[in-house]
Amino acid sequence: MLPAVRLRSAALALVTVALVGLTVSCGANSGGKSAAGKVRVVTSLDLFADFIQHVGGERVQVTALVPADADPHTYEPVPSQAAKVADADLIVINGVGLEQTLHNLIYNNVRGGVQIAQMSDGLPVVADNPHLWLNVQYAMHYVESVRDGLIAADPAGADVYRSNAAAYLTELDTLDKQTAAAIETIPPDRRKLITYHDAFPYLAQRYGLEVVGVVVQSEGSEPSAQDLARLLDEIRAQHIPVVFAGPEFNSQLLDTVAREAGAQVKMLLSDTYADNIHSYVGLIGFDAQQLVEGLGSS
Repeated sequence: MLPAVRLRSAALALVTVALVGLTVSCGANSGGKSAAGKVRVVTSLDLFADFIQHVGGERVQVTALVPADADPHTYEPVPSQAAKVADADLIVINGVGLEQTLHNLIYNNVRGGVQIAQMSDGLPVVADNPHLWLNVQYAMHYVESVRDGLIAADPAGADVYRSNAAAYLTELDTLDKQTAAAIETIPPDRRKLITYHDAFPYLAQRYGLEVVGVVVQSEGSEPSAQDLARLLDEIRAQHIPVVFAGPEFNSQLLDTVAREAGAQVKMLLSDTYADNIHSYVGLIGFDAQQLVEGLGSS
């Protein structure tokens, strides 16, 4: 389960309570669907909103709590988001600590009887790393969890949710096979990853890559000079041609290490989208292309 996290101040907590009270007094928490007749679903990331929209279609209204360009590991929610949680008919989260900073917002404001669907439940977790969705086969498990949560929240839409989920799962199965085939074109001795963010163990595990170095091992920390020196030695010793940054991080340290080692810097997406990438399928396709372009050529 998610560890408890305190809100930044008593004042913030009071504002949250006040907002929830206002929502109740206005009758928005009476249950059932929204005024537009849609099932109200709240999730953490835009990435997960994409799963929910694919399965829910026109029957759902989805809100993501973390802005598209923010780091979900460190994002601090704003009090006004309490009303969104209090209005929800279904909450969908990743789990494994990803929503740590959202814990109080969600659990203090969710309506009684509203399900909190944790999509990672039942999957094998590596070292408490929450980024299971970067293995497309695990993302398919997420979609099944979303389907089941929507059916529980809105039984009348069960046939729609099952049909939509089946179509999307077929698309994801094709994506998984295409990703595996693309990465297989990389020579085995070049399938080595050095990344800024420790987000890729599940992608590596599924598609035959090896994570040999990470700039930032834990969220909110900065690497020491010794850490960077070891990373530089690793790049040189293993003749790694490219290191991978992420759009939500300041990768200046990685740029410096790569320059000293004579390596390129390319981008991998994990938690957030980038310019012209606005879907999970697009994100995985982008990452596969970056890996092949960066590691595949001699």
